[in-house]
Amino acid sequence: LKGHWVRGCGMRPWTTAALSGALPVQRRGNLFGRAPACCHLRRPDGQQVRGLNRACGLVGYPNVGKSTLFNAFAGSSVAATENFPFCTIEPNVVKVPVPDPRLHRLAEVCGATKVVPGVVEIRDIAGLIKGASTGAGMGNEFLSQIRGVQVVLHVVRCFSNPDIVHVEDPVNIDPVREYESILEELTIADLEYASKRLPPLRKKAINNEKVAAMLPTYEAVLSALERSRPARVALTKDAGAPSEDEFLAQLITAKPVVVLANVEPEEASGNKFTESLAAHVAASEAEGASGFAKGDASPAAQRCAVVSATLEAEVSQIDDADFRREILESYGLQDGQRALPRVLSECQSLLRLISFLTVGEVEARAWFTTRGSHANEAAGVIHSDFTKNFIGADIWSFDDVVRLGGKGACRQGGLVKSRGKDYEVQDG
Repeated sequence: LKGHWVRGCGMRPWTTAALSGALPVQRRGNLFGRAPACCHLRRPDGQQVRGLNRACGLVGYPNVGKSTLFNAFAGSSVAATENFPFCTIEPNVVKVPVPDPRLHRLAEVCGATKVVPGVVEIRDIAGLIKGASTGAGMGNEFLSQIRGVQVVLHVVRCFSNPDIVHVEDPVNIDPVREYESILEELTIADLEYASKRLPPLRKKAINNEKVAAMLPTYEAVLSALERSRPARVALTKDAGAPSEDEFLAQLITAKPVVVLANVEPEEASGNKFTESLAAHVAASEAEGASGFAKGDASPAAQRCAVVSATLEAEVSQIDDADFRREILESYGLQDGQRALPRVLSECQSLLRLISFLTVGEVEARAWFTTRGSHANEAAGVIHSDFTKNFIGADIWSFDDVVRLGGKGACRQGGLVKSRGKDYEVQDG
């Protein structure tokens, strides 16, 4: 960002210095058109200025591998992983960087000394059991913790092991039944919440146009929950993202879901249990997407991914990339890649986040912003004052910068675009 800034914003010098190492004059901003959502900017004095904060929560039965997966995300043994139910009570929280290979290339081309990826927040929430919606197993407390996340990472046990405790049967496991049992508890909890909230919303709709416009969606959601169906089956494109609506944001079954089929390391590429679970989730997703046109993604979409929590936790401790790849390939993962970076990318997609990149002499950094954000809103992720005082920005394309060998070459080639606050930031 050296020498380029938001015109007339009157910002304090430390703001730009943190990104470029220089004290620039008031000029245009610099946005590499791409955007995600929970990052922070560090001042020279060490204080952090936080941007958007999105959270993903690990949920499921006790002893299905949630805490082991959490430790794999964290890269260390943060959460207890004991062989008995409810070894996790208070949720563990960690911010995990989302790998973006473009950052390293950008830093190389522009001479930045540090790379800072965007991050998402992962929460390890205690296990749920049948009857959680009525308070069984501290269910009420755990359900309230799930309402506080924006993406649900539903961990399902897809391995048979008599030595590891399971609330039903550690040998004759049924992943589909386990998935449906948790979904049933979440649906019941949502029904209780919706039944209490709808009566006052109906009254409010009389004098509130916004609530009146959403009331048909609210009624459809309640009807689906009364039929023991998750809230997502009643959502339509017109309803928008559930996270942006005060009522829908509190419904657990209206949140996007990544179903994580947890397997033993020897079956890291999948088994018969993961196949049946993936087919069931796909059928459930088709039902939830019935209100959307072909090609449109539901904001409450479901995905399914195979992951070995034990293997991921082990390789997360290995710094040597070649050795790590060799180990992963020995377990049948032909590409030699961990599953968790793909899960993080899926979370970013379900959070409706894109990335814009900034680069200077000090660092190349990815910032997350919501898809469809305008330039002034994206600038506000770096610092909130940028939104209020934003006038215009100079936009570089990542591909152009890499192809021509730097920002200066792009400017000489006439490839830098000047855009105002109505410009919609693009990924990349």
